[in-house]
Amino acid sequence: MVDLDVVERNYFALRDAAPWADIYYAVKANPAPPILSLLNRLGSKFDAASIYEIEQCLDIGVPPDRLSYGSTIKKQRDIATAFTAGVGLFAFDSLAELEKLGAAAPGSRVYCRILMDGEGADWPLSDKFGCDGPMAADLLMRARDLGLDPAGISFHVGSQQRDPGQWDIALARTAELFAALKRSGVAPGMINLGGGFPARYQSGHPPIADYARVMEAAVNRHFGDLALELIIEPGRGIVGDAGLIQSEVVLISEKTRDADRRWVYLDVGLFGGLPETMGEAIKYRIQTPHDGGPAGPVILAGPTCDEVDILYENSDYRLPLDLAIGDKIEILSAGAYTATYASIGFNGFPPLSEYYI
Repeated sequence: MVDLDVVERNYFALRDAAPWADIYYAVKANPAPPILSLLNRLGSKFDAASIYEIEQCLDIGVPPDRLSYGSTIKKQRDIATAFTAGVGLFAFDSLAELEKLGAAAPGSRVYCRILMDGEGADWPLSDKFGCDGPMAADLLMRARDLGLDPAGISFHVGSQQRDPGQWDIALARTAELFAALKRSGVAPGMINLGGGFPARYQSGHPPIADYARVMEAAVNRHFGDLALELIIEPGRGIVGDAGLIQSEVVLISEKTRDADRRWVYLDVGLFGGLPETMGEAIKYRIQTPHDGGPAGPVILAGPTCDEVDILYENSDYRLPLDLAIGDKIEILSAGAYTATYASIGFNGFPPLSEYYI
Protein backbone atom coordinates (compact mmCIF):
# COMPACT_ATOMS: atom_id res chain seq x y z
CA MET A 1 0.00 0.00 0.00
CA VAL A 2 1.32 3.42 -0.97
CA ASP A 3 0.10 6.76 0.36
CA LEU A 4 0.24 9.21 -2.53
CA ASP A 5 0.06 12.18 -0.16
CA VAL A 6 3.44 11.12 1.24
CA VAL A 7 4.85 10.88 -2.29
CA GLU A 8 3.67 14.43 -2.94
CA ARG A 9 5.12 15.75 0.33
CA ASN A 10 8.47 14.11 -0.36
CA TYR A 11 8.60 15.54 -3.87
CA PHE A 12 7.90 19.08 -2.65
CA ALA A 13 10.35 18.72 0.25
CA LEU A 14 13.13 17.85 -2.18
CA ARG A 15 12.11 20.50 -4.69
CA ASP A 16 12.06 23.16 -1.98
CA ALA A 17 15.43 22.00 -0.59
CA ALA A 18 17.10 21.89 -4.02
CA PRO A 19 15.44 24.49 -6.27
CA TRP A 20 18.71 24.71 -8.21
CA ALA A 21 18.25 21.24 -9.73
CA ASP A 22 15.79 19.57 -12.08
CA ILE A 23 14.16 16.53 -10.48
CA TYR A 24 14.13 13.46 -12.71
CA TYR A 25 12.20 10.80 -10.78
CA ALA A 26 13.85 7.39 -11.15
CA VAL A 27 10.93 5.44 -12.61
CA LYS A 28 12.45 2.08 -11.69
CA ALA A 29 11.95 2.80 -7.96
CA ASN A 30 8.20 2.41 -8.41
CA PRO A 31 6.64 2.78 -11.86
CA ALA A 32 3.01 2.47 -10.73
CA PRO A 33 0.75 4.62 -12.96
CA PRO A 34 -0.78 6.51 -9.99
CA ILE A 35 2.71 7.59 -8.89
CA LEU A 36 3.84 8.58 -12.38
CA SER A 37 0.62 10.48 -13.04
CA LEU A 38 0.90 12.36 -9.75
CA LEU A 39 4.53 13.35 -10.34
CA ASN A 40 3.75 14.35 -13.90
CA ARG A 41 1.04 16.71 -12.64
CA LEU A 42 3.52 18.14 -10.13
CA GLY A 43 5.97 18.95 -12.93
CA SER A 44 8.58 16.27 -12.31
CA LYS A 45 10.84 15.02 -15.05
CA PHE A 46 11.66 11.33 -15.35
CA ASP A 47 14.71 9.09 -15.60
CA ALA A 48 13.85 5.92 -17.50
CA ALA A 49 15.83 2.69 -17.35
CA SER A 50 14.27 1.02 -20.41
CA ILE A 51 12.24 1.69 -23.51
CA TYR A 52 9.27 0.20 -21.65
CA GLU A 53 9.51 2.86 -18.94
CA ILE A 54 9.81 5.53 -21.61
CA GLU A 55 6.68 4.25 -23.33
CA GLN A 56 4.87 4.07 -20.01
CA CYS A 57 5.69 7.71 -19.33
CA LEU A 58 4.69 8.81 -22.82
CA ASP A 59 1.41 6.89 -22.49
CA ILE A 60 0.37 8.97 -19.47
CA GLY A 61 1.22 12.22 -21.21
CA VAL A 62 4.78 12.98 -20.08
CA PRO A 63 6.34 15.24 -22.76
CA PRO A 64 9.40 13.58 -24.31
CA ASP A 65 11.58 16.57 -23.44
CA ARG A 66 11.02 15.72 -19.77
CA LEU A 67 12.53 12.26 -20.19
CA SER A 68 16.09 11.02 -19.86
CA TYR A 69 17.06 7.57 -21.10
CA GLY A 70 19.38 6.95 -18.19
CA SER A 71 20.45 3.36 -18.74
CA THR A 72 23.94 2.86 -20.16
CA ILE A 73 22.89 -0.52 -21.63
CA LYS A 74 20.40 -0.11 -24.46
CA LYS A 75 19.51 -1.92 -27.65
CA GLN A 76 20.11 0.25 -30.68
CA ARG A 77 16.54 -0.22 -31.84
CA ASP A 78 15.29 0.99 -28.45
CA ILE A 79 17.46 4.11 -28.74
CA ALA A 80 15.95 4.72 -32.18
CA THR A 81 12.41 4.25 -30.84
CA ALA A 82 13.00 6.72 -28.02
CA PHE A 83 14.65 9.23 -30.36
CA THR A 84 11.79 8.99 -32.86
CA ALA A 85 9.35 9.63 -30.00
CA GLY A 86 11.19 12.86 -29.19
CA VAL A 87 13.54 11.84 -26.37
CA GLY A 88 16.78 13.78 -26.73
CA LEU A 89 18.84 13.03 -23.60
CA PHE A 90 20.78 9.77 -23.26
CA ALA A 91 23.36 8.23 -20.92
CA PHE A 92 26.38 6.14 -21.91
CA ASP A 93 29.60 4.84 -20.37
CA SER A 94 31.37 3.02 -23.21
CA LEU A 95 32.49 3.54 -26.79
CA ALA A 96 30.17 0.84 -28.13
CA GLU A 97 27.14 2.47 -26.48
CA LEU A 98 28.22 5.88 -27.74
CA GLU A 99 28.45 4.58 -31.29
CA LYS A 100 24.93 3.22 -31.01
CA LEU A 101 23.75 6.65 -29.96
CA GLY A 102 25.58 8.29 -32.84
CA ALA A 103 23.84 5.99 -35.30
CA ALA A 104 20.35 5.88 -33.78
CA ALA A 105 19.96 9.29 -32.12
CA PRO A 106 21.99 11.79 -34.21
CA GLY A 107 22.50 15.20 -32.64
CA SER A 108 21.19 14.11 -29.24
CA ARG A 109 22.48 15.40 -25.94
CA VAL A 110 24.51 12.70 -24.23
CA TYR A 111 26.18 12.41 -20.85
CA CYS A 112 28.83 10.01 -19.64
CA ARG A 113 28.53 8.19 -16.32
CA ILE A 114 31.68 7.90 -14.23
CA LEU A 115 32.48 5.23 -11.66
CA MET A 116 32.00 5.80 -7.95
CA ASP A 117 32.85 3.38 -5.14
CA GLY A 118 29.54 3.74 -3.27
CA GLU A 119 31.19 4.19 0.12
CA GLY A 120 28.59 5.11 2.75
CA ALA A 121 25.70 3.56 0.82
CA ASP A 122 23.63 0.61 1.98
CA TRP A 123 23.22 -0.48 -1.67
CA PRO A 124 26.48 0.46 -3.46
CA LEU A 125 26.55 0.84 -7.25
CA SER A 126 30.25 0.54 -7.84
CA ASP A 127 30.96 -1.94 -10.65
CA LYS A 128 28.36 -2.41 -13.35
CA PHE A 129 27.83 1.20 -14.43
CA GLY A 130 30.27 3.95 -15.29
CA CYS A 131 33.83 4.33 -16.53
CA ASP A 132 36.89 6.03 -15.09
CA GLY A 133 37.62 9.71 -15.55
CA PRO A 134 40.21 9.53 -18.34
CA MET A 135 37.96 7.28 -20.39
CA ALA A 136 34.99 9.59 -19.80
CA ALA A 137 37.00 12.52 -21.17
CA ASP A 138 37.98 10.53 -24.26
CA LEU A 139 34.38 9.42 -24.82
CA LEU A 140 32.91 12.91 -24.55
CA MET A 141 35.42 14.15 -27.13
CA ARG A 142 34.44 11.22 -29.32
CA ALA A 143 30.78 12.15 -28.85
CA ARG A 144 31.53 15.56 -30.35
CA ASP A 145 33.23 13.90 -33.32
CA LEU A 146 30.17 11.70 -33.86
CA GLY A 147 27.92 14.74 -34.15
CA LEU A 148 26.39 14.33 -30.70
CA ASP A 149 26.15 17.04 -28.07
CA PRO A 150 28.54 16.11 -25.20
CA ALA A 151 26.27 17.63 -22.58
CA GLY A 152 27.94 16.49 -19.38
CA ILE A 153 28.78 13.99 -16.69
CA SER A 154 26.69 11.81 -14.41
CA PHE A 155 27.51 9.75 -11.35
CA HIS A 156 25.70 7.80 -8.66
CA VAL A 157 27.14 7.73 -5.14
CA GLY A 158 25.14 4.62 -4.17
CA SER A 159 21.54 3.94 -3.26
CA GLN A 160 20.47 4.70 0.31
CA GLN A 161 23.51 6.92 0.72
CA ARG A 162 23.81 8.05 4.34
CA ASP A 163 26.87 10.28 3.85
CA PRO A 164 26.07 13.55 2.04
CA GLY A 165 29.80 14.20 1.78
CA GLN A 166 30.06 11.60 -0.98
CA TRP A 167 28.59 14.15 -3.41
CA ASP A 168 31.48 16.50 -2.62
CA ILE A 169 33.94 13.78 -3.63
CA ALA A 170 32.05 13.07 -6.85
CA LEU A 171 31.79 16.75 -7.76
CA ALA A 172 35.51 17.27 -7.20
CA ARG A 173 36.22 14.51 -9.74
CA THR A 174 33.68 16.00 -12.12
CA ALA A 175 35.33 19.43 -11.87
CA GLU A 176 38.68 17.89 -12.83
CA LEU A 177 37.03 16.28 -15.84
CA PHE A 178 35.38 19.53 -16.90
CA ALA A 179 38.74 21.29 -16.74
CA ALA A 180 40.44 18.60 -18.83
CA LEU A 181 37.65 18.68 -21.40
CA LYS A 182 37.77 22.46 -21.64
CA ARG A 183 41.47 22.25 -22.50
CA SER A 184 40.52 19.89 -25.34
CA GLY A 185 37.85 22.18 -26.72
CA VAL A 186 34.79 20.48 -25.22
CA ALA A 187 32.70 22.48 -22.77
CA PRO A 188 30.02 20.35 -21.07
CA GLY A 189 27.54 22.25 -18.93
CA MET A 190 25.36 19.58 -17.34
CA ILE A 191 25.95 17.49 -14.22
CA ASN A 192 23.63 14.66 -13.27
CA LEU A 193 24.16 14.15 -9.53
CA GLY A 194 22.21 10.89 -9.58
CA GLY A 195 20.10 9.43 -6.84
CA GLY A 196 21.00 8.09 -3.43
CA PHE A 197 18.51 10.08 -1.36
CA PRO A 198 17.48 7.77 1.48
CA ALA A 199 14.30 6.35 2.93
CA ARG A 200 13.81 5.72 6.66
CA TYR A 201 15.00 2.19 7.33
CA GLN A 202 16.60 0.95 10.56
CA SER A 203 19.69 3.14 10.29
CA GLY A 204 19.18 6.85 10.55
CA HIS A 205 20.25 9.48 8.03
CA PRO A 206 20.49 13.28 7.94
CA PRO A 207 17.45 15.35 6.89
CA ILE A 208 16.99 15.80 3.16
CA ALA A 209 17.70 19.52 3.52
CA ASP A 210 21.20 18.65 4.78
CA TYR A 211 21.86 16.69 1.59
CA ALA A 212 20.77 19.62 -0.53
CA ARG A 213 22.95 22.09 1.40
CA VAL A 214 26.04 19.87 1.09
CA MET A 215 25.46 19.34 -2.61
CA GLU A 216 24.86 23.01 -3.36
CA ALA A 217 27.93 24.03 -1.36
CA ALA A 218 30.04 21.45 -3.21
CA VAL A 219 28.84 22.71 -6.60
CA ASN A 220 29.73 26.28 -5.63
CA ARG A 221 33.11 25.25 -4.22
CA HIS A 222 34.22 23.21 -7.23
CA PHE A 223 32.59 25.18 -10.07
CA GLY A 224 32.37 28.74 -8.78
CA ASP A 225 30.04 30.90 -10.84
CA LEU A 226 30.05 28.58 -13.86
CA ALA A 227 26.52 28.34 -15.23
CA LEU A 228 25.45 24.70 -14.94
CA GLU A 229 22.43 22.57 -15.66
CA LEU A 230 22.00 20.33 -12.60
CA ILE A 231 19.93 17.16 -12.40
CA ILE A 232 19.03 14.93 -9.45
CA GLU A 233 17.37 11.52 -9.77
CA PRO A 234 15.53 10.60 -6.56
CA GLY A 235 13.81 7.23 -6.39
CA ARG A 236 13.43 5.68 -2.95
CA GLY A 237 13.77 9.16 -1.42
CA ILE A 238 10.44 10.05 -3.04
CA VAL A 239 8.44 6.83 -2.72
CA GLY A 240 10.18 4.64 -0.14
CA ASP A 241 8.58 6.02 3.02
CA ALA A 242 5.19 6.25 1.32
CA GLY A 243 4.67 2.48 1.24
CA LEU A 244 4.27 -0.51 3.49
CA ILE A 245 3.83 -4.24 2.95
CA GLN A 246 1.43 -6.16 5.16
CA SER A 247 2.59 -9.71 5.74
CA GLU A 248 1.31 -12.68 7.73
CA VAL A 249 3.38 -14.86 10.04
CA VAL A 250 3.23 -18.34 8.54
CA LEU A 251 5.42 -20.22 11.00
CA ILE A 252 7.48 -19.69 14.15
CA SER A 253 9.91 -22.50 14.89
CA GLU A 254 13.16 -23.53 16.50
CA LYS A 255 15.85 -25.79 15.07
CA THR A 256 17.20 -27.25 18.31
CA ARG A 257 15.93 -27.81 21.85
CA ASP A 258 18.21 -25.11 23.24
CA ALA A 259 17.95 -22.64 20.32
CA ASP A 260 18.74 -19.06 21.22
CA ARG A 261 16.75 -17.63 18.29
CA ARG A 262 13.34 -18.30 16.78
CA TRP A 263 12.84 -18.66 13.06
CA VAL A 264 9.96 -16.45 11.91
CA TYR A 265 8.66 -17.23 8.43
CA LEU A 266 6.58 -14.61 6.63
CA ASP A 267 4.37 -14.93 3.57
CA VAL A 268 6.59 -12.46 1.70
CA GLY A 269 10.30 -12.94 1.20
CA LEU A 270 13.26 -12.44 -1.08
CA PHE A 271 11.29 -13.48 -4.16
CA GLY A 272 8.06 -11.77 -3.15
CA GLY A 273 9.29 -8.21 -3.34
CA LEU A 274 12.16 -7.96 -0.84
CA PRO A 275 15.32 -8.73 -2.86
CA GLU A 276 17.03 -5.68 -1.39
CA THR A 277 17.45 -7.74 1.76
CA MET A 278 20.16 -9.67 -0.13
CA GLY A 279 23.28 -9.47 1.97
CA GLU A 280 21.01 -7.80 4.54
CA ALA A 281 21.76 -4.52 2.77
CA ILE A 282 18.42 -2.77 3.22
CA LYS A 283 17.08 -3.22 6.74
CA TYR A 284 13.37 -2.51 6.85
CA ARG A 285 11.60 -1.46 10.01
CA ILE A 286 8.96 -3.96 11.15
CA GLN A 287 5.80 -3.22 13.13
CA THR A 288 3.79 -5.92 14.92
CA PRO A 289 0.57 -6.00 16.99
CA HIS A 290 2.65 -6.79 20.11
CA ASP A 291 5.22 -3.99 19.98
CA GLY A 292 6.22 -2.73 23.40
CA GLY A 293 6.27 -6.14 25.09
CA PRO A 294 9.25 -8.41 25.79
CA ALA A 295 11.17 -9.26 22.62
CA GLY A 296 13.75 -11.81 21.58
CA PRO A 297 16.16 -12.42 18.69
CA VAL A 298 14.82 -13.91 15.47
CA ILE A 299 15.87 -15.05 12.03
CA LEU A 300 13.41 -13.73 9.44
CA ALA A 301 12.74 -15.78 6.32
CA GLY A 302 10.33 -16.00 3.43
CA PRO A 303 7.89 -18.79 2.54
CA THR A 304 9.48 -20.34 -0.55
CA CYS A 305 11.25 -23.67 -0.85
CA ASP A 306 14.56 -21.99 -1.60
CA GLU A 307 17.47 -21.96 0.83
CA VAL A 308 18.44 -18.38 0.01
CA ASP A 309 15.00 -17.00 0.91
CA ILE A 310 16.28 -15.63 4.23
CA LEU A 311 15.81 -11.93 4.92
CA TYR A 312 17.75 -11.31 8.12
CA GLU A 313 20.02 -13.72 9.97
CA ASN A 314 22.93 -11.51 11.09
CA SER A 315 21.32 -8.13 11.73
CA ASP A 316 20.06 -8.70 15.29
CA TYR A 317 16.36 -8.38 14.54
CA ARG A 318 14.21 -8.78 17.65
CA LEU A 319 10.48 -9.35 17.64
CA PRO A 320 7.96 -9.64 20.50
CA LEU A 321 7.84 -12.98 22.31
CA ASP A 322 4.04 -12.84 22.02
CA LEU A 323 4.23 -12.89 18.22
CA ALA A 324 2.05 -15.76 16.96
CA ILE A 325 1.34 -17.66 13.77
CA GLY A 326 -1.33 -15.78 11.85
CA ASP A 327 -0.36 -12.35 13.17
CA LYS A 328 -0.27 -9.58 10.60
CA ILE A 329 2.91 -7.49 10.61
CA GLU A 330 3.85 -4.42 8.61
CA ILE A 331 7.13 -3.90 6.77
CA LEU A 332 7.63 -0.15 6.71
CA SER A 333 9.20 2.20 4.14
CA ALA A 334 8.55 -0.42 1.48
CA GLY A 335 7.32 1.87 -1.31
CA ALA A 336 10.45 1.51 -3.45
CA TYR A 337 11.96 -1.50 -5.20
CA THR A 338 9.42 -4.00 -3.89
CA ALA A 339 6.31 -4.65 -5.98
CA THR A 340 8.14 -4.56 -9.31
CA TYR A 341 10.84 -6.84 -7.92
CA ALA A 342 8.31 -9.52 -6.95
CA SER A 343 8.54 -12.72 -8.97
CA ILE A 344 5.60 -13.77 -11.07
CA GLY A 345 4.78 -17.24 -9.86
CA PHE A 346 7.93 -18.59 -8.15
CA ASN A 347 6.69 -21.59 -6.13
CA GLY A 348 3.25 -20.57 -7.39
CA PHE A 349 3.08 -17.48 -5.18
CA PRO A 350 1.42 -14.51 -6.92
CA PRO A 351 3.11 -11.10 -7.01
CA LEU A 352 2.19 -8.48 -4.44
CA SER A 353 -1.21 -6.86 -4.66
CA GLU A 354 -0.86 -3.09 -4.90
CA TYR A 355 -3.08 -0.36 -3.49
CA TYR A 356 -2.53 3.39 -4.01
CA ILE A 357 -4.50 5.74 -1.82
